[in-house]
Amino acid sequence: MNARLQPSYTNDVSPEYLRSLDQPHFSEQRIAQFSERARAVVCEQQAYIDSHPAIGIFRCATEGGHTRNGGVIQQGTGLLEFKLEDGRSVRVARKGDYVLYADGTTAQIITGAGQSNSDIALVGSVLSNGDEIINTLQDGFSFIAREGVSIAEDFLPSIAD
Repeated sequence: MNARLQPSYTNDVSPEYLRSLDQPHFSEQRIAQFSERARAVVCEQQAYIDSHPAIGIFRCATEGGHTRNGGVIQQGTGLLEFKLEDGRSVRVARKGDYVLYADGTTAQIITGAGQSNSDIALVGSVLSNGDEIINTLQDGFSFIAREGVSIAEDFLPSIAD
């Protein structure tokens, strides 16, 4: 019996994917049915998106995600949980969670999405041993980087050697 490998996801996406993030969520016909206040909010949000197009993403790291040096995230302590294609559920990892290596050593996740984002670990998070998370098992939740919009100082901060 061959078990299907669970796909893993990185932050590398196509320009087409980024453009899809900027598409309106509602049709003109649907917006016409909204209250005046709701229409104004939707139009304001779309104007913001049009002014600040998506330029990148940061996927949330989960249990089962890998690091550049072969580590695997063992147990996520975040509140978010994702159901995978194979029916399993995985929890999001957070700053402070651990990665296990084949030789039995561990390293702690030391950067993430910042305090205002519950210190969720991301693809790109750095570990206490200098390693980095390179993929995740979920593709449904990510932070979007937008042109001209600054990110919080504690969002994936650079770590001095």
